Amino acid sequence: MIVFIYGTTAEAIKLAPVMRRLDAREVPYQQWVTFQHTEALRTAMPQLGLRAPDRVIANGWRGKPLKKPVHMVGWMTTVGLWTLKNLGSLRRASRPSVVLVHGDTMTTVLGTFIGRLAGLPVAHVEAGLRSGDWRHPFPEELDRRIVGRLAEVHYAPTDETARNLAGRRNVIVTQGNTVKDAVRDSAAKRAGNPGEDVSDEPYGLVLLHRFEFISNLTLVRDTLQTLNDQSPVALQVVVDSYSRDAIEEVIGELGLDRLTTAPKLEHAAFVERLQNAQLVVTDSGGVQEESAVFGIPTLIHRMATERNEGLGTSALLSRWDQDVVRQFLQDADAHRAGSDEVAASPSDIIVEDLLARGYGTSS
Repeated sequence: MIVFIYGTTAEAIKLAPVMRRLDAREVPYQQWVTFQHTEALRTAMPQLGLRAPDRVIANGWRGKPLKKPVHMVGWMTTVGLWTLKNLGSLRRASRPSVVLVHGDTMTTVLGTFIGRLAGLPVAHVEAGLRSGDWRHPFPEELDRRIVGRLAEVHYAPTDETARNLAGRRNVIVTQGNTVKDAVRDSAAKRAGNPGEDVSDEPYGLVLLHRFEFISNLTLVRDTLQTLNDQSPVALQVVVDSYSRDAIEEVIGELGLDRLTTAPKLEHAAFVERLQNAQLVVTDSGGVQEESAVFGIPTLIHRMATERNEGLGTSALLSRWDQDVVRQFLQDADAHRAGSDEVAASPSDIIVEDLLARGYGTSS
């Protein structure tokens, strides 16, 4: 039995292509969900074609998003108590079984521990990414290093990420990240049926939500002011429950009239809006990968990135330098690149490897 343990919307988006391909081949699997994201993930799951979870490990913080450190501690405690309560039944799970985790979240780490405590092998999707600096992004860089040591199977997107796992066994290069399949699946789903929410006027997208950014009020003010003053097009700032208050407060306080906030969309609609954007400013690694598929000029507003998608072609790293932000906005078209060529499907490679290892048997 294949078990997916995840808890964030981004994890769901990137694991959904693997699950859809398992469904197409009638291979059984289960979803064990921590709801590290609560409302957003519950909304996203049916939109991504995912059924209800087989096990709910935790439900955020008392059913609400994790907005404060104390919420994270309470949520982690819930996950720990669930694991202790269910450890006996987990250890009696039918063999062969494997736990799949994704990326670099706290759920990735906790899911890995659950698998190891249950005596099950853990397979890590999107393995081997490294920024080289444990402080940036924090704690994601540490999360990846921990999982990299504990996982048994490593699905590395590129040769470079595979080299970061030198000395480890069972490293499989997937020829890209599963987010490419997510984007292509979504684009195919909406082909010939364009949405009504794409503006006729040129626009750019801004997606800034990371804690290290949102918690730095001076950086938020400086960045939004620069975007408002220098952008060649109006900007739609996509906000979620974590970033909305800080972003909207600064926009109102500074009277930024070229920035408008917009709620998160379901993934297929977001891909369409992304595909039609003139430029993107983001601190999301997933959006960096998605925009690289279309070659859209993208400013990665972070100190460091563990991903190489788009760098040197369509993407530029700001290192939080406002001069770099200005330069990007003034000459964004210089970063426009062609769409990524359709190559092998990373999700297909993962599914074939899972089945070859005998993990597709029924429980």
